[in-house]
Amino acid sequence: MSEQTYLVTARKYRPQLFGEMVSQEHVSETLKNAIRLDRLAHAYMFAGPRGVGKTTAARILAKAINCTTALEDRVDGAEPCRKCDSCKSFEEGRSLNIIEIDAASNNKVDDARDLRDTVRIPPQGAKMKVYIIDEVHMLTTSAFNALLKTLEEPPPYVCFIFATTEPQKVLPTIQSRCQRFDFRRISVPEIISHLKKICKEEKITSDEASLMLIARKGDGALRDALSVFDQSVSLCGTELVYEDLISALGVVDTDLYFEVTDAAEKGDVGQMIRIVEKIVQAGYDLQEFLDGLAEHLRNLLVIKTVGDRTLLEATEDVQDRYEAESKRFTDSVLLRYVHIVGETADSLRNTRQPRLRLEMALLKMASLPSAVDIKTALEKIERLESIARDPSVFKPSISEEAPPSKSKEAVPSEPKEAGRPNPEKTPPIKEKPESSPVSTETVPDSSAPAADPASVQVDTSKLRLPFDEPALKRPSTKSKSAIGTGSVIVDPDSTGSVLMDRDSTDEVLVADALVEVAAEVVAEVAIDVSEPITKAWAQVVTDTMESQIRLGSLLRHTKVIATREGLIEIGVPDAFHERILKGERSRLSKLLEEAASTEIGNLRFVVCKDIADDSDASNGSEFDARGFLKKKCEENPAVQSLVERFGGEIVW
Repeated sequence: MSEQTYLVTARKYRPQLFGEMVSQEHVSETLKNAIRLDRLAHAYMFAGPRGVGKTTAARILAKAINCTTALEDRVDGAEPCRKCDSCKSFEEGRSLNIIEIDAASNNKVDDARDLRDTVRIPPQGAKMKVYIIDEVHMLTTSAFNALLKTLEEPPPYVCFIFATTEPQKVLPTIQSRCQRFDFRRISVPEIISHLKKICKEEKITSDEASLMLIARKGDGALRDALSVFDQSVSLCGTELVYEDLISALGVVDTDLYFEVTDAAEKGDVGQMIRIVEKIVQAGYDLQEFLDGLAEHLRNLLVIKTVGDRTLLEATEDVQDRYEAESKRFTDSVLLRYVHIVGETADSLRNTRQPRLRLEMALLKMASLPSAVDIKTALEKIERLESIARDPSVFKPSISEEAPPSKSKEAVPSEPKEAGRPNPEKTPPIKEKPESSPVSTETVPDSSAPAADPASVQVDTSKLRLPFDEPALKRPSTKSKSAIGTGSVIVDPDSTGSVLMDRDSTDEVLVADALVEVAAEVVAEVAIDVSEPITKAWAQVVTDTMESQIRLGSLLRHTKVIATREGLIEIGVPDAFHERILKGERSRLSKLLEEAASTEIGNLRFVVCKDIADDSDASNGSEFDARGFLKKKCEENPAVQSLVERFGGEIVW
């Protein structure tokens, strides 16, 4: 039988020089400079993930140390020549001065003692004796301790090179005696570049997608990628085909991930169930599928937020797909997708029904578009609060080009029937109650001359915020008493009407809807201090004074300042009262509901500087400790200075 000549690619193309190492320039350059300057340490530690070249670098360093060729005659002044007897003997496996030890199988203290004894023997026919100990973290604590003295003060002709994937397991006393080099993961483009060189040497044709698949399967380890490359060549021969590799390597196709995000964007629950069935029938590992889906969503998020295609480990065609797909989603939606997939991936390992867990995750993704966007909701709340603070920011305009409204005399006269509004499309105009003291204007009669029926006029000035006038009560349609309702005041003589062309029914409906929404917003922010609520709050204060003197003393300096639908604002004199009463909000809300015999919604405390004076005046002759202390503070300059300098507050 002839000798076996085939070698796996990882061994056949193993680097023999520092310059042939892939993606570890920071290590190779440092070691070459140490050789040139004759500054070699007695112990090195090479740490990093598997398959990135730790043991290979140790062997190259060992050859370079014992190479008998002069430095000026070497390549780059430091590389081993590979021609001298020392280099040849090591490459042929017959060197006695370079010893490789597997710490995983020689991890006992007796093995460490034997090593300590052999260190005393000087090298035979070489400058130094090099010990390469692979997987050094597998040594026991006793074995490490047996090496401590030798490692700290070794003979001048000994060099130790440790290689490990888990440096944190090595004793700190060992690490402190070594020069540590951290090897990094190899990027996908660098692995692809190395694979192309091998394909050229082996005369193998391949497309970019196939090499990308092999490189990503290697997961940052060149040795793993070369093993997958050998498997691919055994399957496809001298021509690598992407479709064949997908089925042979058990890798989930990228198209399946795009199907998931497409179904999620459309909210297609049925398609999500069918995708899970397809995954199960194809025999894909569910954990691997989730990991790939997480990476897919990460790529979409990177393109959406950063827009840098170079951050994606994908071919140009797939990068184009990611760029187009990312435009269909917002940042917040993609982040929620990633959160769902991450939670599912963590729980999938411990569940008894992994398929059900995966289906639930995909169904959650499909249901997200119908959920409320928190960011949008917060923006709307902030807008309403800004309207409440400054009514002038509210401008319910429908069209930017709004001609000034004409007077009643300028409007051409038409029959009364032509000017009569359609009750199905025109929102009813609420008449003012006769007892309202707000305005003396009257609602225009329906028989008044009408505008051109081809256009709709909306007077934006009719929507006024009644902050400076008593709010009008809207008639309640509920059995319970409505709290804090507002009204829309109609001013027929005001100008600023907005024209909108009535080209279609949809546009008219949109205009009407906008006006109604604007009116509702104005009504919501109208302030109305309801008398029943004020009396109920006074009752709460009185009852609390009898049951809880501390809390009641704080409530004495509060009063109702505004009531809105679903919200009641209580004025407090300072931040101290606000902070304490916020903690009692739940209890006070229940007491107020019982006193008012109605639902009050939210209870909010607002600092008002004039509350203290009003509260003190209302107490009459009853002694008020807080007012007394406030007066004393104003009379004493020293106390007043302390309060102003340190931000003090009168709390009793």
